Amino acid sequence: MLLPMSHKPEEQVSTSTKLGKSSHKRQALPDQLRGFALLGIIVVNMPWLAVANIGIWDLQLSNLSDKVVAFLIVALAQGKFYLLFAFLFGYSLTLILKDRSTSSFRKYLRRLAGLALLGVGHACFFFYGDILMSYAVLGLVLLIFISRSTRTVLFVSVFSYVIGLTLLALLFLETRGSENSVVGIIANTTSLDEAIRGSFLDSVVGRATVLPEALLTQIVINWFPALSMFLLGLACGRVGLLSDPSKHIRLWRSCVIVGILVGLPAGIASAWLALVPEDPNGVYGMVGVGVGFALAPALSAGYVGAIALLSHRRFMSYAEPAGRMSLTGYLGESILLASIFCGWGLGLFGTLSLTHSLLIALGVWVALEVFAKQWLRRYSYGPFEWLLRSWSNLEFVKLRKSEQFS
Repeated sequence: MLLPMSHKPEEQVSTSTKLGKSSHKRQALPDQLRGFALLGIIVVNMPWLAVANIGIWDLQLSNLSDKVVAFLIVALAQGKFYLLFAFLFGYSLTLILKDRSTSSFRKYLRRLAGLALLGVGHACFFFYGDILMSYAVLGLVLLIFISRSTRTVLFVSVFSYVIGLTLLALLFLETRGSENSVVGIIANTTSLDEAIRGSFLDSVVGRATVLPEALLTQIVINWFPALSMFLLGLACGRVGLLSDPSKHIRLWRSCVIVGILVGLPAGIASAWLALVPEDPNGVYGMVGVGVGFALAPALSAGYVGAIALLSHRRFMSYAEPAGRMSLTGYLGESILLASIFCGWGLGLFGTLSLTHSLLIALGVWVALEVFAKQWLRRYSYGPFEWLLRSWSNLEFVKLRKSEQFS
């Protein structure tokens, strides 16, 4: 899956001006979207972190509650939230490189290098499905379009998504009828399961062994759709689409309608095809994954529209702290789940039902939401945000709010 690049407080500025001065108020909607997306991320990653590396599509589920949980994960979350995070990554680029100075470009490149290093550590130590490494590479590609016209950016965004779907279709044809179907991420899941049940070193070696295969799967299935969303976010960032949600009510309502009429039925159809019919050759499963990925942007747009329409409500503000610390939240989810389920932790991997594992994952998400709120009362950045920012600036950034100059 995939993760956001959190904005810097001074970068979160509105593109609108008033009396010739820029408004430096942090944009709330991107943080709300990230906070919500972290819920989707942990729900999607949980089966691999807690139950089995075979993937949710091939789990042998016996009780009704587990079947319902699996259905809802595939229908409502699978493939939707990495697109949302990619969109926000592209949106943030217009703020990070607003002045397009040499210094800003160098900081951005160091930021990408820092993300790549964090991604390697995340993939080897906690979860091989890391997306930070992919984001670091695609972030370089995104620089090609920073000076291109918005029309060009949107055209390439559509073209990139079409390429992604074409690659997925070709992969369907290549793997049809084989044991290593497209719905799997890695081939030898049994050995990885055993490694995760072992010591910390065993789990690291196990993840490192399958990492090249997992990265190749991400390149084929995820990279072009993610790049498409990066570019869409870049185009939207230029007009500050998320800076004032009240200005685009008709757009948000249209997004919700698309999500309900297109995205939701597609998600349900995808889940049914992938999970319900008898499927000895894996054909239904592959078609289900294809439908889910092809029309995932519709449901992602629905989520964005719904959150934008509700962004002024007080309860939405509770998601903002976690959104400001989305890198810490993303890594924290894997760290805590690995500590609970791996053999070097509590050793619960593969011992609990999917439903019980989901409840634990939801508890982790809530705990991290509370942690973010409490942490940001005293500090300006999350722990990993501070680390990445210090590396990008090549200096230790002041962390405590009381230490910063007004």
